Amino acid sequence: MSSGNRAKRHLPSLYRQESLAPGQNDNHEVIAINETIPPEPSAAPVTLAAVLAAKEYRAAARDELIGRRCVPVISLTINMPGPHKSGPEITSLLYTALTKLRHRLDAAGCELLEETVRHQYTGPFALLAVAGDAAAIKKLCMAIEDRTAYGRLLDIDVFDANGGQISRAGSASPPRSCFICPLPAAQCVRTQAHSPAEILLAAKKYLAAYQAARTSLWPQPVVAVATTALEAMLMEAACTPAPGLVDRYNSGAHQDMDFFTFIKSSSALSTAMFRFAQAGWEHDAQPAELLTVLRLIGLEAEAVMFKSTGGINTQKGLLFLLGILTASAACTIRRQPAGAFIDNIQAFTAAVCEGLVERELEILRSRLPDRNLTAGERLFLSHGISGIRGELAAGLPLVKSHGLPALRSALAAKAPLNDALVHALLALMTVAEDSTIFNRHGLDALRTVQQQASAIWLAGGMLTAGGRQRLAGLDQAFIAAKISPGGSADLLACTYFLHTLDHQLQTCKNG
Repeated sequence: MSSGNRAKRHLPSLYRQESLAPGQNDNHEVIAINETIPPEPSAAPVTLAAVLAAKEYRAAARDELIGRRCVPVISLTINMPGPHKSGPEITSLLYTALTKLRHRLDAAGCELLEETVRHQYTGPFALLAVAGDAAAIKKLCMAIEDRTAYGRLLDIDVFDANGGQISRAGSASPPRSCFICPLPAAQCVRTQAHSPAEILLAAKKYLAAYQAARTSLWPQPVVAVATTALEAMLMEAACTPAPGLVDRYNSGAHQDMDFFTFIKSSSALSTAMFRFAQAGWEHDAQPAELLTVLRLIGLEAEAVMFKSTGGINTQKGLLFLLGILTASAACTIRRQPAGAFIDNIQAFTAAVCEGLVERELEILRSRLPDRNLTAGERLFLSHGISGIRGELAAGLPLVKSHGLPALRSALAAKAPLNDALVHALLALMTVAEDSTIFNRHGLDALRTVQQQASAIWLAGGMLTAGGRQRLAGLDQAFIAAKISPGGSADLLACTYFLHTLDHQLQTCKNG
C-alpha cells in the first residue's frame, strides 16, 4: 500500500500514562505508553470485539509512525491463544524479544530511530522505526521467530516505508508452522485441525520454554569462558603428584588445607568467574579501564573465598591472575572471533595490565605504603623481580613459552591428562619467579627449586618412568621442607584455561 492511497486511521483518544521503557539508551527515542482498551481489569477474558479494536488501534499507530518517520517499521506482538493475553510473563517475553531485536538490528548496521511499547489488556505490543532495508530487516526478524524455543509465540511483522507488509513468501521463506504440527499454520486454522484446548496447551508449553530460557543469565560465550576457568582451577588442584602442592594424594607443604578445601574454594569462586567473563564481554572502552572493574569483582570474590575456607588463603593469587585472563578471553572472543586466538588473548591481557608494574611496584622505590609489603612487593624491591604483575603486563609469556608447549607435547605423546598437567607444571617450575617460594624461603631456595625441576625435566618429566619416580621424590622433599610452588600452580591453571578454550574454538570452526 503506497503512502498516497494508504487508508487514513486515527488513534483513539485514550487515557495514557507515559514512562521510560526498559532498555532505553541515548541512541533513539524510547516511549512506553500504558493503555487499556477498553478500561477493564486485565484478568477479564478478552472478547473478540476487544481483539479487533486492538488490531485496528495497532494498525493506526503503525501507520502514524510510518508517516512520521518515513522508514520501515517493525510490529512486535505476542501470539497468545486463549482468553487471557496479558500478564507479567507475557510482558517479560515482549521485552526479551525487544532486546533480541535491538541486538540483531545493531549487528546488521540498522539504525533504530524510535521504539514505542504499549501495554493493553488485549496484549502488549511494540513498534520500532528502523532506518534500513525492509527485506533485510524481515530476515533478521524471521530468524528470531524461527530459532528460539519460544519463537512461535512471537509475531514480528515488517512494513516498508510505504506501509506495505513484507511477507515470508516475498522473502523466499516457508510459511510459519502450526503451534502443534509441522503443517502451515494457515492450513490448520482453515481446516480447524486442532481444538482450542490443544492450541492453548501448546502455547503454554512455549511460554514454559521461555521461562526456562530466561533462567540462562549469561550469553553462551560467557558461559563457555567462565566454566572453563572453573574447570582450570579444579584441574590444577587435582593433578597429582604436584610437588609441595595440595593434590589428590596429600596436602603438600600445607597443614591448614587439603584437596577438599580447594573444591570448596573453587566452588565459592565460580560466580566470580562468570562475572569476570561478563565484564570482559561487555567492555567497550580501552583495555586498561577494565582492570578497576575486575579488581572490584575480585575483592568481593576474595571475601566469599575466605568465608568458604574459614579464612584460609587457597587461591587469592589465582583469583587475580585467572580473573584478568577470563575477562580478557571473553572480550577477545567478542572483538576478535577470528585469528590467532591465544595470541589475541595474551595481547589483550597485556593491554589490560599496561603500566601495572610502574604504578604498583616501581613507585615503591620512592614511597612505601602504610602496611606490610606483600611477597611480590618485597621480591621486587630486593631483587627487581616483578612477579605475577610483570607476567600479566607482558601477556603471560611463560605460559606461552613453557606451559602450553609442555602440556600439548605430553598430550600429543598420548599421556593421560593428569600426567600432561604435571608435566606442564614441572616446565613452569623451571622458570617461574615464584613469589610464594621466595616469601617463605628466600631467593636461594627459589633458584634451587628451578634447578631441581630442570633436572627432572631433562630426565623426561612425566613422560618417562625415571622422571615420574624423581617427581614423586621431589614431592616428598618439598613436603619435608615446606616448599609450595604456588605461583607455578597458578600459571598451570592459566595454561590449561588457554589450551582448552583454544581447543573448543578450533573444534567449533572444524565442526
